[in-house]
Amino acid sequence: MAYKAEWNGGRRIVANRWYPSSKTCSDCGAVKAKLPLRVRTYICDSCGLVLDRDVNAARNLAALAREATTAGSGPVAGRGADHKTRPGGPVAMKRQPGPAQADKTGTVPPQGGTYRSVARAH
Repeated sequence: MAYKAEWNGGRRIVANRWYPSSKTCSDCGAVKAKLPLRVRTYICDSCGLVLDRDVNAARNLAALAREATTAGSGPVAGRGADHKTRPGGPVAMKRQPGPAQADKTGTVPPQGGTYRSVARAH
């Protein structure tokens, strides 16, 4: 999705994994403590708004995107991150294209090694 947005001159905004888009009233902003998935109609206890649950969530996500584009980064985080990555962890390396070398194909020992260990067991 990211490259499609880039190709078309758009911007991809990812809401925090725990953002309560379904539990928040898109009219007054009140947040419900619980809203089971089986409840398909959102009814606000504060202002009385009655709306399809998914439409309510879509309105909240649209408002979040507007806020993010007008106020810088806004309260969005990348793909459900709830804490920062600790420094000093493993560094991602880009794989180079081309065929793999015979002795670097994975974690399974070479076939000869497997055969020898089976032959010794008998």
